[in-house]
Amino acid sequence: MVRIVESIFPCSQADPLIGILAGSRIGELPNRDELLLHSGGPITDLSQRSFLPSLDSIRILFFEPQSDDITLRESTLEPTRSALSGEIFLTQAPPLVMLVQEWQNGRWNSVDELHPKTLAAALEAAEKWEIKPTNLDEKMPIVPGGFAGLLGYDLSRWSVEVELENTPKDGELLGVLWRCDAWWVHEREEEKLRLLSLENHPWASIDEAPEIIQPKLSKLSYSLVPHSETDASHAQKVEKIRDGIRGGHLYQVNYGRRWTSEMVDHPWNAYLRLNESNPAPFSSWLHLDDHGWSVASASPERLLKLQQNTLSTRPIKGTRARGSSHAEDERLRIEMASSEKEIAEHLMLVDLERHDLGRVCKTGSVHWSDWRIEALPTVQHLVSGVSGELLPNVSFGAALSALFPGGSITGCPKTVTMAAIDELEGAPRSAWTGSIGHIHSGAKKSEFNILIRTLEAKSGPLNWFGTVQAGGGIVIGSTASAEVEEARWKAAAVTEAAWGFRTGFSAEELPERELGMLEVPKITGTLGRLSPGKMGRFSRRENKRVLLIDNLDSFTENIADAFARIGAEVRIVAGRGLNSVNVSEQIDELIEGFQPTHIVLGPGPSRPEVSKITMEIANRAINGRLILNDSHIPLLGWCLGHQALGRAVGWDLVESPLGAIHGVPSKIYHDAEAIFSGIDNPMIQMRYNSLVLKPSNSKLQPTAWDKTKTLVMGLRHDSLPIHGVQFHPESVGSPDGAKIISSFIDLEPIHTILSEQVRQSRRPQS
Repeated sequence: MVRIVESIFPCSQADPLIGILAGSRIGELPNRDELLLHSGGPITDLSQRSFLPSLDSIRILFFEPQSDDITLRESTLEPTRSALSGEIFLTQAPPLVMLVQEWQNGRWNSVDELHPKTLAAALEAAEKWEIKPTNLDEKMPIVPGGFAGLLGYDLSRWSVEVELENTPKDGELLGVLWRCDAWWVHEREEEKLRLLSLENHPWASIDEAPEIIQPKLSKLSYSLVPHSETDASHAQKVEKIRDGIRGGHLYQVNYGRRWTSEMVDHPWNAYLRLNESNPAPFSSWLHLDDHGWSVASASPERLLKLQQNTLSTRPIKGTRARGSSHAEDERLRIEMASSEKEIAEHLMLVDLERHDLGRVCKTGSVHWSDWRIEALPTVQHLVSGVSGELLPNVSFGAALSALFPGGSITGCPKTVTMAAIDELEGAPRSAWTGSIGHIHSGAKKSEFNILIRTLEAKSGPLNWFGTVQAGGGIVIGSTASAEVEEARWKAAAVTEAAWGFRTGFSAEELPERELGMLEVPKITGTLGRLSPGKMGRFSRRENKRVLLIDNLDSFTENIADAFARIGAEVRIVAGRGLNSVNVSEQIDELIEGFQPTHIVLGPGPSRPEVSKITMEIANRAINGRLILNDSHIPLLGWCLGHQALGRAVGWDLVESPLGAIHGVPSKIYHDAEAIFSGIDNPMIQMRYNSLVLKPSNSKLQPTAWDKTKTLVMGLRHDSLPIHGVQFHPESVGSPDGAKIISSFIDLEPIHTILSEQVRQSRRPQS
């Protein structure tokens, strides 16, 4: 059993850990691996501390498997397959290569090799080497004996089951974690250095603060213009994404543009320049010496924080440049908060993160906690907090895997957009949009960033070679020129630090102004009705069982949570990827086994025909054959499920003549009957749809319409408990949505004449 030894030293320097690391770089230490988790800029709730670990214990490396272990893609992928047309292939990646090394006799020695099938399993396996001290204190900012390091974006294939074409080369390094048995902690506000160390570590005997060397900011001797695609090419890809959104195949895609070139000097110098020009709360420096891999980041974004049982994330979406004056700054903030496009991006991401957290958190605990504007040197962002209470039987590995990669840097729905990113970018992302952070599972303490505003550098025979990537979330309201400009804003500080080349405006155009956290400006209208807070609560219902068909959407867990909050038992069943010819038999088994009181056909990308189970249930319902115990089960079609009901009666499904709408809180008019009884008219509901139903017969009745009263937003059957809604009642952008969910769950099964006929048809024939 091992204890933690703690020492505290006064320190008034601004960035002492950079100085300590700079001093160690001068020496001739055998282990040249380096990791720094650095907070810069104004001291806020996000940037209270910086961390510098000792890296002389255990190291875990993650590698791309060899091609011999991979089923040839030619056998599974059609050459014409396009994620932008909804054509994706769901598959589990081959086992990951996980190499465990121990620092012994001045070198890293391999002691074990594992082949976990998932990222969650890999992180759970790492716990074997974790050390849990006996004197843990919840107030400790970090716990020695846990791990810290980098998980590259390409590890996402082990958290999301989707086939990608542009995977890393065989044996490519995908990530690294070090066990950190000692930490220097800079308490910024208290101006002190804190040393936390396991009692058997050499740092435990340190009795005075180490020498802090102020590193010299080296000016670049010359500048380089890195290679990048043209603005025209970038713009074309934005339009391809918008075409995919119009077709209903996805809602938002985060495309990243790449700048590459040999480095002018060592990436460490680039990190120092970046820290000086663009301080950020989740900055980091990583250097893996024997693999020639360095990462310098000025990230403002947190992926995950785990504090005991509270799991939280702080997604960023919605961007404006800094203005040339205080007045322009404020004007741009109001413009951002009033922009339908920016709010759509942001709320879509909040819904996505609620879904991801809902996979591993207690029912009813996940909520949109707050939002604000974070003003950085070159840009200002809309930032939200989303949090929940971790389920007691869920490991940290499962929690991190549920959120990885972050929704803000993929898009929505996550599975489809990851395939679209792969198609558009045409290369692995490597470190960019992965995460750097620390984890101690035993102490239930962790924090990881998202690697944006990042330089990745790899050493070559003569020089280092650097890559910078930046982009933004493309939605239907995006314009190509604005997206090109936004990517340049985001990359500017990093490319200047790396090559002396700014991709956007000059530094002279950005005079010093207030940095930090600002309130979201108050606005009027529909958007003004939205604000963070816990979802509405309604009286609990007993003995309700909801069968929810998931159609590869990134909001399914939000729907399940909404029903679970009012006491319903929910079973989620995959509706995509089901290729069996026995779909009907499987539905029979589900209904007989689960005995649902209600069925929900869930939302998802593309057309309802891609989900065999959804269409089969829709057809049964329309034909009066969705029977249990001689009664017709109440059914609600949700977005794609709503479209499935229309298709089941022969209605056309067409691109909306008024254009696609995704992530926009919208006015919806309704007939005030059935599930819409007692609800404001018009009501506010979040829409995620490119396609709309065009009625061609009276087998179903329209019950709700858009603000123009021309597009069908709701439907129902005349006599059976069958309803459809084109919008998303579960969304944070649907303040009136919970009432619809409650009204639907109150619907009772209806005894029908057909039910006896159905029952008779299922009897064995003599």
